[in-house]
Amino acid sequence: MSAKHPVIAVTGSSGAGTSTVKNAFEHIFRRE
Repeated sequence: MSAKHPVIAVTGSSGAGTSTVKNAFEHIFRRE
């Protein structure tokens, strides 16, 4: 997953825009 979405993984680690990252992760999990 991190390989497909490296930007999201980096943003999550940084802790910036957690709400946006959480939404993105939910969409990814729902798709896959």
